[in-house]
Amino acid sequence: MIEKIAAKIRKHGAMLIVLDEKERFYLTKFPSSMGVVVITSEGDGFFFTDKRYLAAAEKKIKAFRVLEWKSFENLKEIFGNRKAVIDGERITFKQFGEINKHFDTAVVNGFLKEFRSVKTEEEIYAITRAVAVAEQSLRDVLHLLKPGTTEYQFRKELVNRMFHYQSQESFETIIASGKGSSIPHWKTSNREIKDGDAVVVDFGSIFNGYLSDITRTFLIGNASIELKKIYDIVLEAQIKGIEAAKSGMPCREVDKIVRNFISEKGYGEYFVHGTGHGIGVEIHEAPTLSPRSTEILKKNCIVTVEPGIYIPELGGVRIEDDVLVRDDGGYSLVTLQK
Repeated sequence: MIEKIAAKIRKHGAMLIVLDEKERFYLTKFPSSMGVVVITSEGDGFFFTDKRYLAAAEKKIKAFRVLEWKSFENLKEIFGNRKAVIDGERITFKQFGEINKHFDTAVVNGFLKEFRSVKTEEEIYAITRAVAVAEQSLRDVLHLLKPGTTEYQFRKELVNRMFHYQSQESFETIIASGKGSSIPHWKTSNREIKDGDAVVVDFGSIFNGYLSDITRTFLIGNASIELKKIYDIVLEAQIKGIEAAKSGMPCREVDKIVRNFISEKGYGEYFVHGTGHGIGVEIHEAPTLSPRSTEILKKNCIVTVEPGIYIPELGGVRIEDDVLVRDDGGYSLVTLQK
């Protein structure tokens, strides 16, 4: 991996400087609140950090030389007049000023995206485990999803189960019931779940720094015919999206297949977001399944496929799986019943 990154560095400069916390973790697999990664065009990797992390980093990190962080002046002393490549989307204005003061810089936005979007076997394993932990956590508490339970209560029990399995939520879990289910990013509230509600449960867990992102919608008791109808439409749209998620497929075409199906059923105006996004060390990564995407799916990308229909005053349905892109179509890593 470092050699591939080094080959790209050679096209733009002499070394890559990474300050972003998530991208540092992606490269080193070492979590820290402070650190600087440098990769040279020759393929040498360095991780600089302060005394809080130094001993642990020296033990854990094998692919990078670990050194104590001192200053950008010291970085200049070590690397001389090399041209530094930085990602403008992953750096603050202040950080840019510091680097630019000491090095000739080349700004290349999204520098690591192409590498991060295609998962290694190790990354696929970690995300699959994160999916499994989330799934089992939900199965453990599904008996509580009933009239009288509040959204907060259900979220608390679900997240507690993740902790039971030595994990935690990968983002703020959404429990959206009744009319709240028609709002895609509803804030979990103290509303009691009622008979006839649609309840959207959007959640995920973490394994070795990699995340899962799953959504299931449950129709409680005597749900309306309309809710049952849109549930079936969303489910069929999702199946079509998963089948279309194969290597070589433009991301916007996957979105188009899903969106056109929902539109043909008369609910196009109620599908108000993209079909999906990549996941990894962050909950939203490249590639993106949306009408505006210019990306092409590659084998071993992992993307969400999550169509939804949201009808104000009635409720909403979203179904989301984490999908491994293969040559013959997508393979869902999620085994939860739909």
